[in-house]
Formats: sequence, structure tokens, C-alpha cells
Amino acid sequence: MSVVALCSAHGAPGVTTAALALCWSWPQARPGRRVLLVDADPAGSGLLTGYLSPGVPDSVGVSVLAAARGALTPEQVIGCSLALDAEGARMVLPGVADPVQARPLGSMWTALVSAARDLSDAGVDVVVDVGRVGHQFEPRVWLTQADLVGVVVAGTVASVAPAAAAVRGLAVERTGRLAPVGVVTDAGGYSRVQIAEAMGVTEVLELAADEWAARAFAAGEVAGWRFERSPLLRAARAAVERVGALVPERAVLR
Repeated sequence: MSVVALCSAHGAPGVTTAALALCWSWPQARPGRRVLLVDADPAGSGLLTGYLSPGVPDSVGVSVLAAARGALTPEQVIGCSLALDAEGARMVLPGVADPVQARPLGSMWTALVSAARDLSDAGVDVVVDVGRVGHQFEPRVWLTQADLVGVVVAGTVASVAPAAAAVRGLAVERTGRLAPVGVVTDAGGYSRVQIAEAMGVTEVLELAADEWAARAFAAGEVAGWRFERSPLLRAARAAVERVGALVPERAVLR
């Protein structure tokens, strides 16, 4: 496996929380694999104002990586990333705080997508928080070349209707690759089948509406049995297992 990209089409249905939940659950759901969360939202990082709000070293982040010349190596990427646990099984590549900083990152994203193949060979899978689609400096390459794209929605008409349009557009751009899937963060009383039909997808990954665990992620308080057994983390582990079934092992980006 290599790259899973998450995006939204309207509002704030919880892309960053979904990405964090998948990242945190990854080593448990896929033993022997590490995971890198790439913070690629060009509108400004939700991690820097939440989970990473205590601050990050000046030596890490996408802007630091963008200063590298030529092809990116796994060592460079990991060197610019921040470990989220003592074992380094969960890592994050912090993004930008200001949308203006996203302007010069286009070529770096392309190089990083290419580096994802080598990262996968080194046992590191990649989850990407792309944010809301349609931004001027959108890292579109993640959405067109990722092994799997998840469009994140809440169970409301206001969220699902624009998501359906995004799914149609992405499906055309991703001809020959896996079609987009839905990722629902709060079903709002709708069934998975109803949401799938409304979005025009054949697969929906469901994450629990768990405000307590979402707040814990935002505060960086990710320890203790209550957190690990929270509905969000349990659902995220099941979602990662399903992703593993959908995406061929050691998929190669082309």
C-alpha cells in the first residue's frame, strides 16, 4: 500500500480529524507498517492550530522539504517529519500556516508523490490531508495519483450534494485507478447505503461521531485507555482494515 488522500467538498466535515484518526490507528490495524500523515491543506494547516499547536521545530515541515533540490528520498522526507510516538510508527509532515506559503509547493508535491513509492518499499504508508477541494494552490496531484481517495462528508444534504459533484469529477480524473470512496464522520441518521447512493460511490468508510475523541486530538491529549477504546478509534481501526482490503499491497504510483 502507499497513499490514501482525504479531501472534502464543502464546509468542515472533519478531514483533519479523520486523517489523524486513521494515522493513529494505522500501526494497530496494519501491524508491521508505519504511517506518515502529510499535512497538505493549502488553506492552512488544521494540525498547526490543533494537535501541533504547542509548536514544531523549524527543521520540519513541507516548507523545509520544498527547499531540497532534485528527487526526494525517504530519508529526506522522514527527516523533515515529526514522530508522534516513541517508536516512530506514526509520523507527521507539518503543513503551512498561511495560504500564501502554499504557492511555491506545487513541484514539491509532485516530487513527494513520487517518493511515496520508495516510502512504501521502506514500510511507510502515507495518509494525506488535502483539505477542501478547489483551492487556488490545491495539491491536485495527490487526488489524481493517490492509490485511494476518500471524500469526507457529514450526513447532511449540504455536505453530501457537493461531495457527489466532487466524486464525479475525481472519477473522471482517476480513470484507470480506484474510484473515490466516501468517508462519513457523522451519518446524521442516514444509513451507509443511503450516503453511498447520494454520493455516487460504491464504498463508504464510516467514522464515529465522537466529540470527546475529536477534542482529544485537537488538544494533543492522545493517551490512556479511554482514548484508545473510544468509538472514533475503534471505527478508525475498522476503516484502516477496509482500506487495506481495497488497496493492493505495495501499490505503485505511476
